[in-house]
Amino acid sequence: MNTLILSGSVSETSRSFLLCKAVEKQLIAKGEAITFIDAREIPMHTEHRHRTDEMKRLAEQVKQADNIIIGMGVHCYSVNDALKILLDTCFTGAIGKFFGILCAAGGERSYLSTMHLTQICMNEWRMIQMPRIVFATEKDFKENIITSTEVLERIELFSEEFHAIGRKLLA
Repeated sequence: MNTLILSGSVSETSRSFLLCKAVEKQLIAKGEAITFIDAREIPMHTEHRHRTDEMKRLAEQVKQADNIIIGMGVHCYSVNDALKILLDTCFTGAIGKFFGILCAAGGERSYLSTMHLTQICMNEWRMIQMPRIVFATEKDFKENIITSTEVLERIELFSEEFHAIGRKLLA
């Protein structure tokens, strides 16, 4: 199974990146082939539908992936602008794919912010979402390390279920 993990935050201290890396480690241990994309390494233009070479490469990787995991930070109770640009310009090949969400937020009251990403993926590309998400807040991290045992347990459960459900959907 080929899984694309997109860390959609461009923050230098991205906590959603840490969640993505933790899930990547779990899935590699299960034998999955992982393509890891860090949005911080993709030059982007705000011009709608203008794609850089890196964005064209991401569009092809999305098309080739069996399933996708999207890491997001919360910005004004929604996805950040960089992730939205990548979704708009690179996800036409995501139609019908299985996806999961990893979310890092500043506070606990923004747990429903992932629903905007759900709406985009399900309505635009008819993607199939894993019902479970990983949601963490700044209190779950210390010095760029996930310190919450509860979040680490959720990452393990998310990875196990994403792997199992993804395999079943491909069968």
